[in-house]
Amino acid sequence: MRCFRHNLPGPSETSLGFAENLHQSPLFYRERTGIGQRVEVPMFEGMLSIVLGEHLAGELYTPATAPAGYQRSLARDRRPYETSDGHICVLVYNDKHWRSFFEAIGQPEVFEQDERFGSQGMRLTHIDHVYGFLGETFLTRSTADWLSLLERADIPAARMYSIDDILADPHLAETGYLQQVMHPSEGEILDTAIPTEWSHSVPERRRHAPKLGENTVEVLREFGYGEERIQELLADGSVK
Repeated sequence: MRCFRHNLPGPSETSLGFAENLHQSPLFYRERTGIGQRVEVPMFEGMLSIVLGEHLAGELYTPATAPAGYQRSLARDRRPYETSDGHICVLVYNDKHWRSFFEAIGQPEVFEQDERFGSQGMRLTHIDHVYGFLGETFLTRSTADWLSLLERADIPAARMYSIDDILADPHLAETGYLQQVMHPSEGEILDTAIPTEWSHSVPERRRHAPKLGENTVEVLREFGYGEERIQELLADGSVK
């Protein structure tokens, strides 16, 4: 199995999400009981709670019934597929999808006659062949042709975007998700809007991203430090 580095800071972002969500329970507990508590959010165990939920597989049982690892996700050809002029993201998943897919490409007999495609269990057993077949098939048409065909077949699919494509996406332009804002020191910058919609109490961003030390005094005041002590810490270089 080949290993690749993921280019997104998944563990860091996920741990932040855990911390943001988990703080609500102890606050509610304190509201009801008057007792505060410490909550630790370890990155390693937090990520394992997600990864093992999918990849524990046969190791879930005692004794184990199969090796660990969800074979569908680990298949070498499970990825965005190359088309004749780009790439496409497709999920041909259940029996309905596969039957529709073979009908759409003019090979309806394959679903009934080739047992490797005929059921969820058999597709998982032959997952490398199944996804390899898709990889070869998607090379035969353009991305636009595939999107049109797959939409008619009711199969989930989308064009694979580059970062430049995202910046020019008409949907994001319509929703106003990408915004030009004025930063007090950096000038005009491209920012993203809050990605959720609220019926009431709509949140807003009140501050820009601070520079190093910009909020030091404010933070120390929140922790109960007096003005004299704050100035001492600044003077001796303990804080900036």
